[in-house]
Amino acid sequence: MSIADAIAAPSPRKIAIGVALISAANILRLAIQLLMFPVLARLLSPADYGIMALAVPITMFALTIADGGMGPALLRTADPDGNVEATMFWTAVGASLTLVAVMIVAANPIAEAMSHAGVATVLVWLAPILVLNALCAVPSVRNQRRGATWVFALGDISSTIAGVGVALYGALNGWSVWSLVAQQLVLWVVKVIVLTGSVKLRVPGMPSRAAFVYLMSNGMPLVGANLLTLFSASIDNILIGRLLGVEQLGLYALAYQIVRIPESVLVGPILVTFLPAIARLADDRAQAASLFLGTLRMMFGLAAPLMLGLALVSDLAVMLLLGPRWQEATILLRLLAPAAIAQAMGFVAMALLLGRGRSVLQFRLALLNAGGIFAGALAGSASGLVGVAFGVALAACFGNTVYVVAAMREIGLGSRDLLRGLMPAIVATAAMVIGVGGLRMLLPPDMSPLVAMFLAVSTGTCLFALTLQLISPATLAAYLVPFRRANGRPSS
Repeated sequence: MSIADAIAAPSPRKIAIGVALISAANILRLAIQLLMFPVLARLLSPADYGIMALAVPITMFALTIADGGMGPALLRTADPDGNVEATMFWTAVGASLTLVAVMIVAANPIAEAMSHAGVATVLVWLAPILVLNALCAVPSVRNQRRGATWVFALGDISSTIAGVGVALYGALNGWSVWSLVAQQLVLWVVKVIVLTGSVKLRVPGMPSRAAFVYLMSNGMPLVGANLLTLFSASIDNILIGRLLGVEQLGLYALAYQIVRIPESVLVGPILVTFLPAIARLADDRAQAASLFLGTLRMMFGLAAPLMLGLALVSDLAVMLLLGPRWQEATILLRLLAPAAIAQAMGFVAMALLLGRGRSVLQFRLALLNAGGIFAGALAGSASGLVGVAFGVALAACFGNTVYVVAAMREIGLGSRDLLRGLMPAIVATAAMVIGVGGLRMLLPPDMSPLVAMFLAVSTGTCLFALTLQLISPATLAAYLVPFRRANGRPSS
């Protein structure tokens, strides 16, 4: 049985409905997150966010190791007897339980190394997330194989709403950092309930040595790449917390969390549509190139106007949404927002390499990216928080550009084809930037921040949409064409 046969293609109608559902779910999730920031930012202190920003990377390191990078390997292989699936399940559960014990024992030494004793108890309470993630592994692959994107949409919406509800309740009742801890725990519990409820959790196969060797040989390079990616995404937090303190880290962490919203919201649709489609295409580089370009165009068309628009109105956004004690985050948003565009594009490139089984190449690229982020953050730390943000932004742009170039070479996509595909969004974004920048120069300085924000956002939105419609009247249906082709539907 071939890989294409192993990953059964769902009906075109099911794919279209699934993509629409998960896109709508992520838009709703984005709206919920945007509504949550102003409220929590006024109820919680930068130090609360800073402690979480130190504890979460440690938890994610352990989670990545326990995960073993086995999901994509299972997705790419035929497994008629379910032995590979069973091996993955029991390996993930065993590894997660072991690492939970390690986290509990090591919590105090880790907190001492970070010079913040409060991190220890937070780590202990976050440890169960490892087991919850292990329980999601097999159901996630099963749902990806059958194209059940609605399950991921439902999981995202329900877990986000439940998590935000608990966080708000805790913040209103003085839980401080524990409201954020409770949010993460509830989010993962709801996600497990939705994913395991959508498919039978029973694992009929038997673990085997051959399946374990297959999973480890394919998963370990990916684990290494993921750890390096995680290192590059968290080393700045660790350096800031260690050298500048949790208050400064809280400012940086919230700014970074805001600029990563487009990427985090779009991760779900890409993983459950783009990744399986790339794996199913196997050696068809032409189709893979078409799918990659369409996905990249869609990602850039969303991330570029959002992030550059945020950079243009960051002072107004901080004043209106976060409050005066977060004012220092303004310059951080301006520095980090453009780099978030490159990170969003780099994520698509990483997904392509993952879908084509190039985990070794991904590991090498992740090593390069991690080294760049570490160097940028360390060099910038001498100039304080702004220096770290500037160094990280430069390194992120460089590292993610390398990812995109590597993905283009993998599928034979030329730079002219890439530029041609992105040009409409580039021109529309440039028109938006010029228009909003000019408008803000003309507005009186004593104008109400709310009115100024409304004028800037509405002007930018209209300029982007009108310019895009004028030079390239593409619709959402046109963006979905690559996915339909990859799953066997004519584009008509």
